[in-house]
Amino acid sequence: MTTLVTPAVPGPGRGTPPGAAPSLQPGMLPGSVPPDLPAPARRRGWWRRNIVWLVLLPIAVAAAAGASSFRVWAYWWPVGLHHEVDRVSVGEPAHMAAEYYDLGLSVPERANTTVLREIDATVTGIEQVERLPPPLYSDPVAIPDGSVAYEVQVHFAAEPQTDVALCQIILVAEDGARYGESNTDLLGGPNRCLPPDAEGSLSEQPEWDVSSFLLADPDAEITQVRLGFGGPEYVTVDLP
Repeated sequence: MTTLVTPAVPGPGRGTPPGAAPSLQPGMLPGSVPPDLPAPARRRGWWRRNIVWLVLLPIAVAAAAGASSFRVWAYWWPVGLHHEVDRVSVGEPAHMAAEYYDLGLSVPERANTTVLREIDATVTGIEQVERLPPPLYSDPVAIPDGSVAYEVQVHFAAEPQTDVALCQIILVAEDGARYGESNTDLLGGPNRCLPPDAEGSLSEQPEWDVSSFLLADPDAEITQVRLGFGGPEYVTVDLP
């Protein structure tokens, strides 16, 4: 009995002589057509894979910037005088109505409430003085070398028990320089908007007058007086 042995067929790329027909795949008979092999899936590019996040990125940046700007506004806006609510000339009353948060330091009943401060202020005069009046409880104050002193006379009108804490009376020069932004008076008074002998920060009468003394540069041309209570609202009085 004779046994036929079929020689092994070399696989693709192995032992195939140049110019010869490619060998069959294992398990295929001669004359059969090999099935079409599925094309390998094409991998999506980086831009297509991340298109959703690229679209959302500007929105996220805008939201973050908006939140940051709100925090800046919340902390910066109430501090300093940068919102003019009235503008008048010397001798004319300037009206200011602004809300503030009361801690109840002067009136316990107002603690942790929002209070409307409403007050009229009239600058009746401003002049440069050669010397300062003596303080009530200390030695006379000399005008420092390289400075000049101004006396600003203001008439106030408001409901009694109006809190005028943080009162500011400021001189503004033509070049924008500001003098006297401190709350305390040059003579040591605790409040520029109240008479020197006043106690606390509450008005006692419906109308009263004060004289506030401020230092300025000798070369400064004073053109305005500003009045405020810490900010942001203030009134402007233009000088002739």
